[in-house]
Amino acid sequence: MIRSESPAARAYFQLMELARKDGYGDAWLFALAWLAAGRMVTVGNANVAANIHQLAELDTWKALLEAGYPAEGMDHAVAQRTSMSIQDLGRRAAATSILVELHRELGDLPWDVLPWFVDGGTRRLEAEGTVVPELAALLFDLLGAPNDCELWIPFDLRGQLTVEALRRGWRVLAASPLLAWTLPAQLLLTIEAGHPDHPKVRRDVDRDSAGRPISRANYSLVMPPFGVQVKDSRLAMWDASGGKGLEQFARSESWAIHEFVNRTNKRAVFVATQGVLFAKGQEQRLREYLLHRGGGCNEVEAVISLPPGVFGAAGIAGALLVVKPGGGNDDVYMADLGSGRRSLQEAGDIVAAGHEIALGKVTTDKARPVSRNEIAANEYSLAPSRYLRRVADLGASAVALGDICTALRPPTTSKDPSPFEVAEVGQQDLNHWQTISHELEKTTYLKASPKPAVLVQPGDIVFSIKGTVGKAALMGGAAQDRPTVVSQSCLALRPSSDRVIPQYLLMYLRSPHGQAQLEGLQVGAGVQHISPSTLLNMQVPVPPLEAQREACADYDRLCELEAQVAQLQGEIGDLTKHRWPAEVQ
Repeated sequence: MIRSESPAARAYFQLMELARKDGYGDAWLFALAWLAAGRMVTVGNANVAANIHQLAELDTWKALLEAGYPAEGMDHAVAQRTSMSIQDLGRRAAATSILVELHRELGDLPWDVLPWFVDGGTRRLEAEGTVVPELAALLFDLLGAPNDCELWIPFDLRGQLTVEALRRGWRVLAASPLLAWTLPAQLLLTIEAGHPDHPKVRRDVDRDSAGRPISRANYSLVMPPFGVQVKDSRLAMWDASGGKGLEQFARSESWAIHEFVNRTNKRAVFVATQGVLFAKGQEQRLREYLLHRGGGCNEVEAVISLPPGVFGAAGIAGALLVVKPGGGNDDVYMADLGSGRRSLQEAGDIVAAGHEIALGKVTTDKARPVSRNEIAANEYSLAPSRYLRRVADLGASAVALGDICTALRPPTTSKDPSPFEVAEVGQQDLNHWQTISHELEKTTYLKASPKPAVLVQPGDIVFSIKGTVGKAALMGGAAQDRPTVVSQSCLALRPSSDRVIPQYLLMYLRSPHGQAQLEGLQVGAGVQHISPSTLLNMQVPVPPLEAQREACADYDRLCELEAQVAQLQGEIGDLTKHRWPAEVQ
């Protein structure tokens, strides 16, 4: 769609351009404020005795205020309420002309600016707190048909979800632990309905004798703010668990899911970052709580991972949790709508393509039911990728990586020079078959003298666990030149000499089979990573040592071929430059 295809969108952008021309910082709020005012006078609001041609007059704006138009909105639309400057008069006249033309084209039809206002692909400031339209559609399909029920939407910074709910026939409870109804939401609702106080939207809550909110709802759609500390914030006064929620869940995502699952009677859909699916600490406590909250009855109905780009103001990956208080069957439906390395701008298309998968209407390798016992055996991870990976049978010789290796983690480093200077081996040194025997370029400083348990030795496998997961190499003589530690994005695996040969293990970790396992285990809302405990649970085929020694002949050949490739690349470089070398300045 291009802008000219929608009169409302065209008017929205024309108003923004007018605001920018006059130096307005929040052009998008200027545009919404004028559209909301225009909508109030065109729907025949009995309390506004004016028409759209009179919006250039300050008396009309005063009438709008008396009819309920938000005063803050007028501050964005009209620079000075009593201003009679030529610039102000000209701006009001130009904005009025835009709205008159819009009304001429659409008449009594809706002024739908929502698709442009929440266009996540633009990464605009005004899209903060919104989701791509395709995700909004999925959220309401996961909730089901409203049947004139009330839906609690406690966090709706821009009003997108409220407007979508009203269009689908829901009544909306907009009471929020955050500040009162925000200006963008008020303006968007006014554009939608012609008045900021919609009869199907209420914001009041029931309170106990101490004034604490005690409201509940049959249905909830919850997308909390991301990364907010709950303690000492407005969220804390809503804690309905007598302080237990605040003690266990310090971050807004975990706290809000715990809080509102206990305020919902029938069905709740939660939108969060993917960290709630796999992170340790409070996120794992939350997952354990959700899976066992119903006792013998499972209440987590579905978990859906989303691609990066679904949120209007952030490029992080998202996740959906569908919870049914009272429970259903024992299985949790897991679906992965992740995008791999595709562009953030494709997030909406990816969600649309996976819509039926998320609803469980098609059979695919991107989704399957997972039992609670299987989830418990996988550290209570709710990351769908953990359960959807397809790995060939490893046979009877398969053992956990942690049974044949000891993990050496990076030590605590110092930002400032210290007496404890060591060499650091990291991702830049990995993904070669030959051992790391060259002089390491990077030096780091430690806060304390390194213990032998953190120093890398020849024969250790250095492995990347953050960023580009799965790069590996065998430590060689470089570790003997000076004390060496792994970087913060890596760890070292020290194979048990009586169980596995380092060269054999390196070949498996770098094989397509090993890499496929690792791909299914890595997680990340932004940067991909794999936790040490998850890595050590990875299964590895470990035949007898004699069979491993036979396989190591392939390792020797790989090292020979790598050396030959390096030699050939050097010869190619020499041939391309020896006749016409680069000019030396």
